[in-house]
Amino acid sequence: MYLTTVALGVFDPLYTAFGWIVRQLYLFLGNYGVVIILFTIILRGLMIPLGVRQQRSMYKTTSLQSEVNEIQRRYPNDKQKQSELQMELYKQHGVSPTAGCLPSILQLILIWPIFRIIQAPLTYIMNISSDNLTKIGNTLAGMTDSTGQALITANQAANAVSNNIPILNALERSPAALSRVVSEGLLRVNQLIDVDFLGINLGITPTYKPSLLFGAEKGTYLPLLIIPVIVLITTLLQMRISRLTMPNRKKRADDKAREKKNPARAGQTPEDRTESMMKSMNIFMPLFMLWTTFTLPAALGLYWTIGNLMMILQTLIIYFLYTRRMETAS
Repeated sequence: MYLTTVALGVFDPLYTAFGWIVRQLYLFLGNYGVVIILFTIILRGLMIPLGVRQQRSMYKTTSLQSEVNEIQRRYPNDKQKQSELQMELYKQHGVSPTAGCLPSILQLILIWPIFRIIQAPLTYIMNISSDNLTKIGNTLAGMTDSTGQALITANQAANAVSNNIPILNALERSPAALSRVVSEGLLRVNQLIDVDFLGINLGITPTYKPSLLFGAEKGTYLPLLIIPVIVLITTLLQMRISRLTMPNRKKRADDKAREKKNPARAGQTPEDRTESMMKSMNIFMPLFMLWTTFTLPAALGLYWTIGNLMMILQTLIIYFLYTRRMETAS
């Protein structure tokens, strides 16, 4: 537990920096959904140079494949020797076999502060103190709505600092609660964040449960289902385009086809490490995105969607401006 806390504490500067950026955008635009979209575009835009570097490294790696094949032909039964010579070859040409997965890894690192900001916008965007949020949580847990239910549960009150969404939803539902916390000086009205976007509450978590999708609150939860659907579609589309625009993809496919037709060539086109790692990421990332979409507020699904669209655009730009020209020149 201690090590986990320390590990997560490493991201504190990112929480502060991202929170400040989102706050400035929200104060200027006043629309939470538009802020999420613009912030995603800015963040992914800054990663474009890394994507260009990734594509160059992948092209260099595949261009060295004939030399890798020769190493494997010379040392067919010595995997360690093959590995040593391949790494030496890559080093001589300034190639990193893992560069193809670096953007995906960086994306996973950056998602943690995104998680925290989306779960706790009052903490990281509006800079409301932990003491005040704790007091607000206790106050709301002691108040009831028109049906006699507590505005938030005791567990939600205990986690008020790390997850502000129940507080935002409760204050939106209950003018009396909002008036009370404002009069007690725990929060200013202009510190509230309106999480509605195009008729969808980005502070609510999407669900696949029929009882919620088709129950009394279907007007709230059914429209939210579009978020995971769009996330899945854009993720699969992004992965498909990435595969189709991989450097030397056609050449490697032709080599594999010749191996199948001619058994004597078997093993001469070994598995590309970069390609293998990308296949693993292509399985893991959609599952990870769907899991987070169904466990965190819908704002995260909007972040994933815009991020996927940005990645599609980046992939196409790099392919037409760099990869295709390099393949044609060679």
